Amino acid sequence: MREKTVFITGGAKRIGASMANYFHERNYKVVFHYNKSEKEAENLSRELNEKEADSCFTIQSDFSSQESIESTVNEFYKVSKEINVLINNASSFYPTPIQNATEEQWNDLLDTNITTPLFLIKGFKEGLKRTKGSVINISDSLAPRGIKNFSLYSSAKGALETLTKSLAKELAPEVRINAVAPGIILWPENGEIDEEEKNNILKKVDLGRAGNPMDISSAVYFLTGANYITGQTLRVDGGRS
Repeated sequence: MREKTVFITGGAKRIGASMANYFHERNYKVVFHYNKSEKEAENLSRELNEKEADSCFTIQSDFSSQESIESTVNEFYKVSKEINVLINNASSFYPTPIQNATEEQWNDLLDTNITTPLFLIKGFKEGLKRTKGSVINISDSLAPRGIKNFSLYSSAKGALETLTKSLAKELAPEVRINAVAPGIILWPENGEIDEEEKNNILKKVDLGRAGNPMDISSAVYFLTGANYITGQTLRVDGGRS
């Protein structure tokens, strides 16, 4: 019997899928959202449900509007009566050199990285209060320092960390809200970074290597049980920051 439920946005692949597996192995019912990664979502859901029937459910949404966010919350409660952990993992990430930056890019990066987490927290607020649950927002270890050519993305992630602190005050003492800020965990899928650039980046990491998705999953899980920690951002980046 899985007594606790986690909802993960962007849970079909990469770090999101790692967190889905990690919480499932620790006896959570897993509900995760996906947007376009339907095949990956189906595969992961099937794998988890083969281990235990009705232990994993998926929700498709593009989070393009307030209505889509509210619909997602309603869909969640169709498959689980309670929510114990909300993980805001879904994110857009791409370069936006200022000379070419557009309002559309600005709105997209804000929507995925700060607006959606804000309104999902609002939508699940009462449910999280009932269970004395927690929220984990996924940030970026370098964002507060600024990232060249990623100023829009960095600004959105910086806002997410400020939101984490503010809502931790607002929703205490029933709900704890923290953030995890990954460093180099998985390289971008588009292949824009060559091996030489990867090596140059890793030279700036104290531990001298990239992390792996399990490092983020374990940090997130730790925060869900750390009952005297709220309003914090945990940087999991090998010391780079």
